Amino acid sequence: MLHFNSRERVFKGYWAVVLWISVTLISLLFLAMSVWIEFHTVNKGFTNKAWEVHRTVTQRISSLETVLISLVGLYHSSDFLRTAEQTSFSQEMLKAYPYITSIMHMERIPHERLDQFEARMRDDGFIGFQLKNNTQYLKQNKFSNVDFHLPISFIEPMTPLSANLLGYDLVRVSGAFSAIVRAVKSGETSVSGRIRLGGTNNSNILIIKPVYLGRYPPIKESERWEMFSGIAALRIDRLQFIEQVIQPEIEIYLYHADNLAERERVNLTDKSSVFSIVQTVLVQNRLYFKESVDFYGAPFILSVSRRVGLKDIDWWKVTALWLISLVILGLTINVYRSRRIAVLKEEEADRAIAAEDARFSHVIETAFDAVITADSNKKIISWNQQACEVFGYTEREILGLHLFQLILTHKSLVQKSEIIDSLFDDTKDKPSGIRLEAVGKHKDNRQFSLDLSISSSRIGDLFTLSVFARDITERKRWDDKIRFLAYCDSLTNLPNRQSFKEQVDRAIKAARRHHWIGAVLYLDLDEFKRINDTLGHDIGDMLLKNVTNRLVSQLRDSDSIGHINEPEAVEGGCNVARLGGDEFTVLLEEIENPETAGLVAKRVQDAIVRSYNLNGHEVYVTPSIGIAIFPRDGCTVDELLKNADTAMYHAKAVGKNNFQFYSQQMNVLATSRLKLEGKLRKSLSHNEMQLFYQPQIDLASGKIVSAEALLRWDQPELGMISPGEFIPIAEETGMIIELGEWVLNEACKQNKSWQEAGYVPLRIAVNLSNMQFLRHDLSKTVAQALEKSGLDPKYLELEITESIIMRNVNETIITLNAFKEMGISISVDDFGTGYSSLGYLKRLPLDTLKIDRTFIKDIPDSEDDVTITSAIIAMAHSLGLGIVAEGVETESQLDFLVHLGCELAQGYLFSKPVPPDELMEMLQLQGVTELGPVNTHLIATVVPEKAPIKARGVKFGCSK
Repeated sequence: MLHFNSRERVFKGYWAVVLWISVTLISLLFLAMSVWIEFHTVNKGFTNKAWEVHRTVTQRISSLETVLISLVGLYHSSDFLRTAEQTSFSQEMLKAYPYITSIMHMERIPHERLDQFEARMRDDGFIGFQLKNNTQYLKQNKFSNVDFHLPISFIEPMTPLSANLLGYDLVRVSGAFSAIVRAVKSGETSVSGRIRLGGTNNSNILIIKPVYLGRYPPIKESERWEMFSGIAALRIDRLQFIEQVIQPEIEIYLYHADNLAERERVNLTDKSSVFSIVQTVLVQNRLYFKESVDFYGAPFILSVSRRVGLKDIDWWKVTALWLISLVILGLTINVYRSRRIAVLKEEEADRAIAAEDARFSHVIETAFDAVITADSNKKIISWNQQACEVFGYTEREILGLHLFQLILTHKSLVQKSEIIDSLFDDTKDKPSGIRLEAVGKHKDNRQFSLDLSISSSRIGDLFTLSVFARDITERKRWDDKIRFLAYCDSLTNLPNRQSFKEQVDRAIKAARRHHWIGAVLYLDLDEFKRINDTLGHDIGDMLLKNVTNRLVSQLRDSDSIGHINEPEAVEGGCNVARLGGDEFTVLLEEIENPETAGLVAKRVQDAIVRSYNLNGHEVYVTPSIGIAIFPRDGCTVDELLKNADTAMYHAKAVGKNNFQFYSQQMNVLATSRLKLEGKLRKSLSHNEMQLFYQPQIDLASGKIVSAEALLRWDQPELGMISPGEFIPIAEETGMIIELGEWVLNEACKQNKSWQEAGYVPLRIAVNLSNMQFLRHDLSKTVAQALEKSGLDPKYLELEITESIIMRNVNETIITLNAFKEMGISISVDDFGTGYSSLGYLKRLPLDTLKIDRTFIKDIPDSEDDVTITSAIIAMAHSLGLGIVAEGVETESQLDFLVHLGCELAQGYLFSKPVPPDELMEMLQLQGVTELGPVNTHLIATVVPEKAPIKARGVKFGCSK
């Protein structure tokens, strides 16, 4: 405020009143402008912080895409992904990105296979698992054309609250279906609107990415729908997503742009005029900022606000501006005061500069990066507090020292010196700034990864070098960890499928460039599933680790075989990999001839077949190996792996425990087998399957007292197909379960129809496959077949093999006791070929032992077979069990069995397997013939056309 003495009063009377009224009004106007300017400054600072929040949120959204790509890559990298591997990978992701609420996976389940999926989930340990929102499928017309479900089958973290989400069908969740459609159509990441899962009040957003059957999304939309196998999803809670972004005094709100309710809830203004700012501050007491955020195609709005008031105004600054305005006003009144006003302005300017310097120094000192300045000789001028923490030196210790010699290792300085020196060139093309990664060193000689941003400026002759440095060791560690998880098999530390395919691609290009040859060995362990089922998955994992060690140790150094122990080793050239399950591959580069690959395969085979001692269990396993030579057998990675896989399956088909080179004929066989598999899936619906029956003769009376049901396939195009061809396919594809249930139901129905026709009741024997016996609902299936047909359980006999009995004896006893309680007879088929214990036979509720045909065919000429057969019959009699001899084809065999007291026999001497009508004719003939003791005349009478043909087969279709 300017003060006038008596000599400076030049205005008097009326003019004095006008003057002071004008001075007062103008002063108030300047005061209002000063207040507005200060509010504008506060608003500008708030806007800068809001943009920082916007950038952070955008970076987090981008990181979600990185997580989903890694997650989908994990699913693509392994054909037999285990839950433990999913859980381990997801836990690492949740640690790296704590703002992700949970990681989920949804499988595409056709509507007709929903019951099988729910049963599989319950078998996997999720007791009472079922689709929780399935009723909405019937009520909501908009889902009426959707013929599949997307139930949540995996979620991490698995807590009691999150476990409640298992089984929710994402297709039937409001707000998620349109996002699924967008994701599958585009093959890219999509985001849902707000959804509520599990009946909770929490509002969540799902970030989803489709998983296809293959590595890459198909090009055509129709193909993407066909190959669409599931969804990888990240569940995001909006509050948790922005929780760590929130700064002091700032409130953040993220909402969907189409949600009118939330838009009205946040009263925002885009104006920045004096009236809008003053109105916002005085009326609402808040400052607002809003900006759109692209959330993978979905428009979201980020709202940032903070509470403001008069206390946020720098009144000293306002007062200073007001004083300046009065000085300027005084200048118009009296020229004499001009010098004094000029001095006041200069002083005020100095104070403003000092304040600005203080603010700038404060920003530098509180920065998260190390901020360093140096002169043209690279000598350090300034060094902030963060630089002290990053490098360990105080500012007093390093002022005047050479900057880069101090903060970089010697090796890194030599590598980066040319780039750094480019900042000091005087040419016009020199860069104004550079960014690079280098290796920094601490005061205690510790080395770490360093991110440097260097810029130079010149004002006159003054040259200044500004350096922003950040320790990125932790970030690099997480990047390496994620890469390790994406390219390495967690069980064996070998490269996974993705990593191996990249190695093969490089090897193919090198072979084409240098005109050499290489080979891919595709190795699969024979009967590995049996070890898992009998000894448990822990023993199976131990076996895989031991096989890995032997595989690596047996290959020569030039095969470039290595073992991954650290993330950095993923790119180390390791050419052996685990593709998933019990499948391994070996890449041989620059070999002299294909025979070299055969020698390596033989060496690997010999090493693997040696016994393994796993926690006291002596385990044996054999490999089947397929070999494909490149470039002869394929010029692409997929083609080469496919052909090696085909050769491996051929090795299994010719007896296992061997290796086979790929040939074109194998493709023909594989195509034929694939065609047969396709026809097999339609066989039941086309009524192509039928049951034949082979009679079992009571050797005391000569009568047919029972029969064994055997499956036959009469294909319209291919004719009668041997069971030896289609039964192995049925077992590999799981069709054996459906075929087994059909055989059981058909045999019960046929037997009941014979009884209703007036024939003497027979007991029909039905074989149970290994896969059938492992199902927990087997007893329920058998009970349903009996109930549906109305057959008395005493006329049904179930045949099981010794391998089934010994798989899990305790569970076997429980299952067999359930059958005995129903009144069903139980027999052991092919007895003598397995490894059953006599002690277990005493505990099992058995009725009959069936002597395998291998012991019958050479009696009475073979002394060994005579001894074994005699011992089996004697043992069965001592245990109170019945005896059935299979494969009886000669009269001498029959006489020997009668002499030993064998009760029943079946074979071509009596009858081959016949259709139901022919068996009915035999029963009619038996009904009108008085049969005495068994002899050749009796056999000819019962079965007029005797055909002693030797035949071998497998269950559900073997000729007996």
